[in-house]
Amino acid sequence: MKYQPSYPGRFRDIEDARTWCEKYVSWYNTLHHHSALGGFTAEQVFTGEFESIGKIKQQTLDAQYLLHPERFVKAPPKVAMPEEHVYINPIISENGEIEQETGVNFPTLKRAKRV
Repeated sequence: MKYQPSYPGRFRDIEDARTWCEKYVSWYNTLHHHSALGGFTAEQVFTGEFESIGKIKQQTLDAQYLLHPERFVKAPPKVAMPEEHVYINPIISENGEIEQETGVNFPTLKRAKRV
């Protein structure tokens, strides 16, 4: 939040802080296009709307590729889509696959490793 250009640095009071944070969170979830989500908003990913938007984007890219293939020297363009599954602190098995989470994973805490 503090890197947002509109961040005031200091708030007059708690209500001022709450008002600013509510506006920020609303903007962040509904208007901000996240690079880690393929350029979609968090709301679009959460609601599943990104799938139909992604199809429209891909149709546009395909049309531009047909008109100007010389502009795409490496390959036809493809819309970036969000990852299907994401993890925080995934448990990686010995064969390199992500294990299904059965609880909180804090690998640095000895007591969390007890099963």
